[in-house]
Amino acid sequence: MNLTRSIAYYILKRMSEELLPLTVRMMDATDLRRGFLAALSVLKPAELTDEQALEVFRNRMQARVQTYVALIDDRIAGTASLFLEPKFIHGGGIVGHIEDVATHAAYQKHGVGASLVAELLSVCRRAGCYKVILDCDEQVIPFYEKLGFRRWEHTLRIDL
Repeated sequence: MNLTRSIAYYILKRMSEELLPLTVRMMDATDLRRGFLAALSVLKPAELTDEQALEVFRNRMQARVQTYVALIDDRIAGTASLFLEPKFIHGGGIVGHIEDVATHAAYQKHGVGASLVAELLSVCRRAGCYKVILDCDEQVIPFYEKLGFRRWEHTLRIDL
């Protein structure tokens, strides 16, 4: 099963279990007042003031980090970010880096994360990416495998 069909199948299966009216779009500054930080906090506490969050949002926009949100009833149900990296190798090809996929606890198991990832993969396809990578905790690997991702090599990290 190719990646596109795998994602479509997973989303349709999840949404058929309990359909929620969902909109996925690029984040704007007003989303900070719609529960964005609460949704993101399922990963790690996002302890920022409104002013600090707005400054981070502006810095990310300048750095061309694309942040997407999933909305249900005008509330942020989830978020995910994408960074497109032009490479010197692979003929100057582009790698998509997916980061911070988070679904608010109240909306988990309703296809929110899958819808966000599907949108980011669509953006990557349109940008001509030759691959998309992400890092995640061990317990969510099965979720990403259902979306067509596979384990690849190793990730290392150093905290500064």
